[in-house]
Amino acid sequence: MENINFKSFQDAGQAVLKFLHKHFGFNLWMITRVEGQDWIVLQPEDHGYDVQPGQVFQWADSFCFHMVAGKAPRIAPRSEDIPLYATAPINQQVNIKSYIGQPLINEDGSLFGTLCAIDPETKSEAIVQDMQLVELLG
Repeated sequence: MENINFKSFQDAGQAVLKFLHKHFGFNLWMITRVEGQDWIVLQPEDHGYDVQPGQVFQWADSFCFHMVAGKAPRIAPRSEDIPLYATAPINQQVNIKSYIGQPLINEDGSLFGTLCAIDPETKSEAIVQDMQLVELLG
């Protein structure tokens, strides 16, 4: 196996996002940062949503807000079946039919941000079996 060395957090993040996109096929994967009420896109792997690095969304409007609070699942192959996701304000802004999320935690236990994905199509329930992979890469 080839030894992989990344020069920066940015390089490692892009490699993880590209791998996850290839493995799961979701149109948008993101590494985000939470600062107060802001949910900031640090790195996107975008194939159809036109999300840019540095773009800011409202944290409380996101699916990730509910996922981090433990009120909704980390993997939702059919996000419209989850009431908190179906009614989340972000769902009115962009077309989301499936979701994956993983909290990213600082060394002190505080929330850094999230690793997450959305797609405009529903996905197979089989993706739930890959939660450990998402946790590991997060």
